[in-house]
Amino acid sequence: MAVATKIYPATVHQRFTRLLPLAILAMLPIPFLQKSLDPTVKQVQKGSENIGQVSGIGNEFLLLPLLGFREAAAGLLWVRCDEFFHSGDYDAILPLVRLITWLDPHADNVYITGAWHLAYNFTDSSERSDRRYIPPAQALLDEGIQNNFHIFDVKFEKGWQNYDKIKDYYAAAKAFRLALETKPIKGSDDYPYGAPLRVHHILAHTYEKMGRLPDALYEWQKALERSEQMMMSKLTEEQRKQVEAAKADMKPGQLWSERAEALLQKFNKDFTTRQLREAEKHNYVTAYQRWRDRYTTEGHSKNNPTRYPAVLMPPPVSKDQTPRPWDVAFQPRIEVVRPKVFKISGFGNFGDGARVEVRIMDWDYKEREIDPKENTFQVDDTQTILQDSISVRKSKFEREMDMSKDTKMYNFSKPYYKIVLSYNPRSTSPHLQDRFGWSGEGLTDSNRSHVYIDRRPELLGTKFIEGQGGEGPVWDGKTIPWDRYGQPVRMIRVTYKIDMEQVMGQKPITEKDIVPNE
Repeated sequence: MAVATKIYPATVHQRFTRLLPLAILAMLPIPFLQKSLDPTVKQVQKGSENIGQVSGIGNEFLLLPLLGFREAAAGLLWVRCDEFFHSGDYDAILPLVRLITWLDPHADNVYITGAWHLAYNFTDSSERSDRRYIPPAQALLDEGIQNNFHIFDVKFEKGWQNYDKIKDYYAAAKAFRLALETKPIKGSDDYPYGAPLRVHHILAHTYEKMGRLPDALYEWQKALERSEQMMMSKLTEEQRKQVEAAKADMKPGQLWSERAEALLQKFNKDFTTRQLREAEKHNYVTAYQRWRDRYTTEGHSKNNPTRYPAVLMPPPVSKDQTPRPWDVAFQPRIEVVRPKVFKISGFGNFGDGARVEVRIMDWDYKEREIDPKENTFQVDDTQTILQDSISVRKSKFEREMDMSKDTKMYNFSKPYYKIVLSYNPRSTSPHLQDRFGWSGEGLTDSNRSHVYIDRRPELLGTKFIEGQGGEGPVWDGKTIPWDRYGQPVRMIRVTYKIDMEQVMGQKPITEKDIVPNE
């Protein structure tokens, strides 16, 4: 069936002919008005000038930002960016992310996704991340935080990236605290809070990684207060009265009443919130018990059936039962089996599940400083850095690290290189921390040069025991939070200095190449 064509009167065509030039004239001042209305227009136009140069993006995208529709242009570019993600064309994504954030500084999801892409997606043939992209990833998140300070998401992402990828727990805690300080937004899912409950959870875990247990316990307390409020808000008036009455049996210092908890679980039908609160209670109790087992002589659990603090527990097979740290007797070995292919192996009495961290990099390697105003995500192609870890099984570890296939990542253009093998108890699993402590108080090596103590102020933890380093008072087991940090982290670290002949396998790497730790 044919579609009828609507015929307009001649007067309509005449009015259209007269109004068209006026409409064009009205649009001409838009770029100039935009400059006075929006102080970011220079930055916007700076990004839009390069749109036509991006692979797969036509010059037609230039028109929208020039007319003031930069958010619309950013949205179209993000659709294109998603296509590149799915096709695996990762190199094409970076200039698009840069343009989108210039065009729409409030596209928080682009900052988050772009930073994740930089930190995780650029890898070598063995799926090891290109660590050179960490500084631009952090700079992108900093820019996103500055432009979207009213929301928690970008702050949380920066915290998570430092916690999970970089292992910089000090920076992670700072970002998570910033997320919790976000002003509440009426109508949001988290109101009257500015960030969700999970931020308290991950901040508590971060404080544990920093060796600051009292601060971790404090965050679990804050989380318990919020989860109780969430559960109470969903009860009837009569049910709330019953719960409050049940709290009367709480003793001083108790955080919850078992009778009140049973009623909360009974009345509340939100399974997710109920499970969340049970996890918070479990984590609080577990963290406190770990402190007792590791550093005190009483109140132990089955994890420490002895009368000793676990960090000073003498070896059971030794006749000498003097309390002392555990000797890991670290014995590393490095071979170059083929040019630029390193075989890292050795012995370490750490326990199954431990991981020996490996870094192979330029001797003078320094992270690139990023100018936030000119961040183009470029990396220094002359730099070389590899970071990986090797699992310990039955006190032995071994892995081959091939750096010969990825010349774009591993340039090897410098005369000298650094190989660092280390074990940090703060980033290890809880069952190993039960022996070594949060800050390595129970860790040592018969070769004293293998023991490295990092005394940077931002890394100082809580002092839990006397005689194992640290300054100031020992935590009393009660005061929460605790703002006196005097315990440095004690770790195992061995550093080699090698040259290009050794990188190419023309001469061996031996103990003579070991240099003092920085």
